[in-house]
Amino acid sequence: TLSADSNNGTEVVLPYYWNIAPNRDATITPTVMTARGVDLGTELRYLEPRYQGTLRVNYMPSDRLRGIDRWGYALSHSGPVDTGIPAVGDVSLALTLNRVSDNDYWTDFTRAGTLTQRLLPSQLSTSWGRGPWSVTANVQQWQTLQSADSPITPPYDRMPQVVVRHTRYNDRGVDWFVEGDMTRFESIPSLTLQPNAQRAYTQMQAALPMVEAAGYVTPKLQLHATAYQFDTPLAANGASSQGSVVPTFSLDSGVVFERDTQLLGSALVQTLEPRAFYVYTPYRNQSMLPNYDTGIKDFNFGSIYTENAF
Repeated sequence: TLSADSNNGTEVVLPYYWNIAPNRDATITPTVMTARGVDLGTELRYLEPRYQGTLRVNYMPSDRLRGIDRWGYALSHSGPVDTGIPAVGDVSLALTLNRVSDNDYWTDFTRAGTLTQRLLPSQLSTSWGRGPWSVTANVQQWQTLQSADSPITPPYDRMPQVVVRHTRYNDRGVDWFVEGDMTRFESIPSLTLQPNAQRAYTQMQAALPMVEAAGYVTPKLQLHATAYQFDTPLAANGASSQGSVVPTFSLDSGVVFERDTQLLGSALVQTLEPRAFYVYTPYRNQSMLPNYDTGIKDFNFGSIYTENAF
């Protein structure tokens, strides 16, 4: 590839593909930039019976425009891990690493793929399930590439997050679950303008699905309980801890009408499926609670039939 711009000068990219094995390969990509120097990029891919992944590394010694070494790496790895405990079995593992050398990397190397974003996530997630039980442990850290012209608020790191869930279906006709979530949120308070905190969250839900061939009715009860412990008292009210308990009732219902018909000589079944969904959540004032990881759901067909809009 041959290109030229005012950022890197004339740029020549010459990739070399190395077919190491049927399940393993590498692409080595030297890039000559007349304004900066030489960048060496490498992508290694591997696919094994129990795990797979991709590693990308870029390194430029002594960038002539910045006067520093420039580097970036991205790793994606996933697969089960044998714990060696028969009662536990395998634990699923997913590892994502994204890091660059400096805040200007995303603007200087626009062809570096995922490393040209200003928010670079690194995450280690493990999950385990057995019968009605599931456990997830997650550590997530962000590298936020700041700019003096357009600073952004960094997201919160999860250091760590542990989620335990117990689910039962058709337990005497009732579907129910209990979920507990403990998360430590860390960021830079001078930029987020709110304190770091620990949050304990519990959700309990019970639904009674009544399903027939012609339709269904599903009443459901939920209870959300949240408790926060802040590193420093809140500026608004001086509280070092805060919490909320919010119940929710919903009623989902639908019917199915169908008939045989024809279109252009082909036999078809035409259906009409009206659906009614009702949710009631009593008002709770949560304006004093800082926002760590909550956002409004996208408006789509699936989100309008959920009890919580966040």
